[in-house]
Amino acid sequence: MLNISRPLDRKERFLREIKGSQVIIPDLYELFPGWKFNINKNYEAVKKQTDIWLESWVENDSLRHRMQIANFPKLGACLYPDALEEECLMMSYYHLWVFLWDDGTKKLTTYIVYPFSPSSFYPELDCGPLTNDPQKALAFKKATDIALDYTLGEQPFNGQPPPMAPVMTAFSDVAEKVVAGATTEARQRLLSELKFYVDGACILPFHRNNGKKYFLTVKGFLEQREASGGAGASIALILYVYHLNIPASILDHEAMRSIRDQSCMLAHLINDIVSFRKELMDNQIDNIVPILAIENKYSLQQAIDDACRLVWETRRLLEDAEKRVPVPTGNAELDTQIKKYIQGCKDLVAGALNWYCGNERYFGKNPKREGNKIFLEIL
Repeated sequence: MLNISRPLDRKERFLREIKGSQVIIPDLYELFPGWKFNINKNYEAVKKQTDIWLESWVENDSLRHRMQIANFPKLGACLYPDALEEECLMMSYYHLWVFLWDDGTKKLTTYIVYPFSPSSFYPELDCGPLTNDPQKALAFKKATDIALDYTLGEQPFNGQPPPMAPVMTAFSDVAEKVVAGATTEARQRLLSELKFYVDGACILPFHRNNGKKYFLTVKGFLEQREASGGAGASIALILYVYHLNIPASILDHEAMRSIRDQSCMLAHLINDIVSFRKELMDNQIDNIVPILAIENKYSLQQAIDDACRLVWETRRLLEDAEKRVPVPTGNAELDTQIKKYIQGCKDLVAGALNWYCGNERYFGKNPKREGNKIFLEIL
């Protein structure tokens, strides 16, 4: 008899029960009244250059095709709509890199060992082999941290480079531009955010293998999602993209921290709402939608609607924090930079929504739509 008190049994029962469900993702744009959803004017030029860069280090035709379909140049163009061409290009590179670092590809993954061998290619922490091998996930974390310290640490690119898999060598292309175009403070924040993300992503295999009970609760999941989602690094990159020099005393003000934190949560929630079906088809429930359904023992549609309510509430928290930002500071240039940073945080959220909702990776080529509503069947 199935013991539904065990977390892994609860997961298996849930996955069986939702097969064949039909659900609707509401119009997510309505959750952000008055927000802007722009795309960078350099998108087409960036796309061409990214395709060339991708060919320079990804040899497999099938994988390159997958990356081109996902369209990370458009993601960068949506997230940073006011960036100049070079910075927009680097954001295209960065988000393609972070996708490969985290998701990789099930068919092409080679286990990552340290030190790296020439055959080392991509990990897959999200739903591939490293998911089931915590020790190798930790070895990959160690190697990633070493590469991050070399490229973004106290003395970037100083001395003999450590052994790096192609995926980390590709990151170096971005890091070089960040080092050249950002303040020391901005570079340090990016390094801190990336290490926080790497640690959170690499600990996921332990949660999955141990069947942690808190992993199937909304509170536990959101705490884990904050660590493993990666949005914090994308926000830290705003300082590089727009060449901002905002003092730590301002960035660490409670209102500015709240704007940063709510922006991260919004990006994570939007990601989960649009990607839950794809993850369920991979037998993964590391997503706010199934977690809400399991914890509250209600339907998948109710869980989607509740996730949307969380988005609405989180957006309100962000807008409330805007009112508490310590401006004017008495320095007109600094005030302008603070406003640009805040708009950058909001652009990142709006851009993520814009990209996800138009991406066939999540809904296929011709999803059933009614306006911005999307109709899905759980296969």
